[in-house]
Amino acid sequence: MYNIWPLLIISIAFLIIIFIVLRRFPALAVLDVENIPEEKEQQTKEKIIKQRMKRKLSFLEKIFNNISIFLNNIFNKLSEKLKFLQEEKKQKKEINVLSEVDSEEKIKILFSQAEELIKKEDWDEAEKKLIEIISVDDKNFLAFWRLGEVYYSKNKYQEAKQTLLYALKLSEVLIDSSSNNDIANLNYSLALINQELDDLDGAIFHLKKSLEIDRNNPRYLDLMLNLCIIKKDKFKAEDFLNRIKDVNPENNNISDWENKIENL
Repeated sequence: MYNIWPLLIISIAFLIIIFIVLRRFPALAVLDVENIPEEKEQQTKEKIIKQRMKRKLSFLEKIFNNISIFLNNIFNKLSEKLKFLQEEKKQKKEINVLSEVDSEEKIKILFSQAEELIKKEDWDEAEKKLIEIISVDDKNFLAFWRLGEVYYSKNKYQEAKQTLLYALKLSEVLIDSSSNNDIANLNYSLALINQELDDLDGAIFHLKKSLEIDRNNPRYLDLMLNLCIIKKDKFKAEDFLNRIKDVNPENNNISDWENKIENL
């Protein structure tokens, strides 16, 4: 429905351009060459014609550019309007679907939508979906965890920290909702957040919790070693470096860590 208008406007503009050319072109033939020597008449006439054509083409190019800008603006506005209408229709459809299912099914649908939005890195919309889940189930461990990760991705570290701390409390109360591996990963996320907030002691505290559950996890060991180097704790740094060498001897950072520890 919307695509015919740009074509119609372009056609009208093209006809206007042709009309202008046909109307002005006869003037090119009206040249006063009576006083020009015969041997130069044709050359001079061609030069004048070329100059006039150049001016006409420049004029037409300016008109065409203005028309193009005008048409692009119209097309962009129509596209935005169409996109808005499609999004509005989609949202109404989603609302209707969610209103017809029970709470458990509604949460599954919202989780699916949130995960897709997270994959697309559409953090704002993902946040809305997760908050909607929490409004239905305010003890949903996974929703709080994902929401904390979304805040972390948005560099909203304080919000991320508070949200993940609440998720951690839920994991202690709702034992069936989380596994030891979940708790270890949750503490690891909190360690990363505390590091961003320059709370190294808080980062080490949570990382120790992760290592209590999974003592040989390379990610946990790498982060702990880096934290020990930042705090200039040479003894602990050497200990964690040896553990990394045992667990992941192919780690490309080993020589770099050795140099840093040597300089502590």
